[in-house]
Amino acid sequence: MQDKDTPIPAENEDLQELEVPREHRARVLKKAKVLFKEGLRSVPCVVRNISPNGARLEFEQAYLIPKEFELRIELEGFEVTCERRWEDGLACGVQFVSEKRPIKLERAQVLRPSDQALPNLRRSTDLDDMASRFSAASGNDGTPGSVSPARGRTRTFGKR
Repeated sequence: MQDKDTPIPAENEDLQELEVPREHRARVLKKAKVLFKEGLRSVPCVVRNISPNGARLEFEQAYLIPKEFELRIELEGFEVTCERRWEDGLACGVQFVSEKRPIKLERAQVLRPSDQALPNLRRSTDLDDMASRFSAASGNDGTPGSVSPARGRTRTFGKR
């Protein structure tokens, strides 16, 4: 039995060339587009992990994607030429074959704390007060307006 630190010798030199350590990929969940035919066709996808030299893409349904295409990630603000390296169902791995090119952002991603993002959120006491005022103004005894009281007959489901 060998230690974890002891390298396992490759059986031949060809295998040693294939055993290139893979770069660390950051786990992300970003919306992106696959562009091909000079930008005339696009397919939406989700980037699940990314590194400086490649990414893993997932699609909602099966598409025929060319071997080489442009990948645009708007929230990151770049576009890059990719080559499809592998496929597995609705996922594929791509290698970046060009430098990342900056693109114009269609919208900026703004992250704020929830108390700042929803400043007009009412407290539950305000909602209770509003509900009691509404029921008093409508002369209702608290029964919602869509529910009408039974008019002297009992109803059973499935029988008339």
